[in-house]
Amino acid sequence: MKQKLFYKSANLSVSETTVKIGEMVLPLRQIAFMNVTQQPTTIYWIIFVASALGAIGTALSAYDNGQFHTTDNILLGILVAVVIAGTALYFALKPKFYFTIKSSSGHGYTLWSREYGELAAMKNGVESGLIGIYVAQDTPPTH
Repeated sequence: MKQKLFYKSANLSVSETTVKIGEMVLPLRQIAFMNVTQQPTTIYWIIFVASALGAIGTALSAYDNGQFHTTDNILLGILVAVVIAGTALYFALKPKFYFTIKSSSGHGYTLWSREYGELAAMKNGVESGLIGIYVAQDTPPTH
């Protein structure tokens, strides 16, 4: 008998009886917890501000009597600070999102992505599967 498939992606599939995440298979009726969370970004903002201030401070340290006196070390310091600031800004603006799913037996799995929509669709797929096994799909809703 072919099972109804509620959701399928490269990393997750949800049928009438199981949730498959990679190589792990969880019984759908035993799903106890699902959550999509965001990685904290405070540290990246702190690193960005500190590196930007470092780059500005390094550039200003080369300023003397209306002229810039740059050396290779000052240019290298500015370059390193700008690269660190740019990397921190990227991670602050594109944080990781985590989709965690756990069964009532305590087994769980976490997937991550930098796109919230991808993980939210997975969560909605599992929710559709859970609703689908407890609500007959061919009966009209009662008002």
